[in-house]
Amino acid sequence: MNREKIVQAVAKMNCALQLERKIVGVKFLFNKEDFQAADAKHITNKMNYCVMVKVAMNGTGLKACGDDLVCIAGGRTLGLIEIDDFHRSGQNGKNLGIYRHMTTAKNIRDRMCYCTHKAYGVMVKPLEDYAHEPDVVLMVTNPYNIMRILQGYSYFYGMHSTYQMVGNQGICSESTALPYMSNNINVSMLCIGTRHKAGWKDNELAIGIPFNRFQTLSQGVMDTINIMDNNEKKAVIEKKLKENNIDELEIKYNCNYYY
Repeated sequence: MNREKIVQAVAKMNCALQLERKIVGVKFLFNKEDFQAADAKHITNKMNYCVMVKVAMNGTGLKACGDDLVCIAGGRTLGLIEIDDFHRSGQNGKNLGIYRHMTTAKNIRDRMCYCTHKAYGVMVKPLEDYAHEPDVVLMVTNPYNIMRILQGYSYFYGMHSTYQMVGNQGICSESTALPYMSNNINVSMLCIGTRHKAGWKDNELAIGIPFNRFQTLSQGVMDTINIMDNNEKKAVIEKKLKENNIDELEIKYNCNYYY
């Protein structure tokens, strides 16, 4: 991994989107040795995985094992806790009242993405703090920025037609497990659990992508600024680019494709 290029890609995204939260990377740790060597604070008080993500987006890297997680659903989804038959059958979702019928609960359980591996732990920290490649990149931001990220992604990769969202397990399944398992992008409306526990704003959504596509995505967002953003946004972006000594893009006013 070329850390300098990743730091630059993060800077480009922050200039183009004015993100309020840090872009974070998620890395699965498959044995005790890797977990102990991982450069992040081992949580001392149990918390939800999605809360770990929120803390990391505020600048503090964390790592946890399955036993450290309050939300068992998140641990199951990430492959840190074994899935039992009660959950696998759909009974758990039906009993919680999330789904009206048993057949619906079973159908959603079978289609919802879960990591099929058995991992020892997971680490989440700001992307620019990684010395080695993480597995997944997460962003939580407003709908306009999600649109711009999708435009940048489509610029290089074309239309992605298999987004999955159900409004449950928004950070663990829809934003982490699915991009990891599919090697592709996914958008999540988040879920009531993470909105309550992690305290996301009502107007925030999540997006997850495999790390191997982040640098290209960042360039796609940059390459579409002139044709997508209006003059007001361009003025802010231009100022940010200059502050970060990024001179590869000449901002062009009054040239959007919709003018």
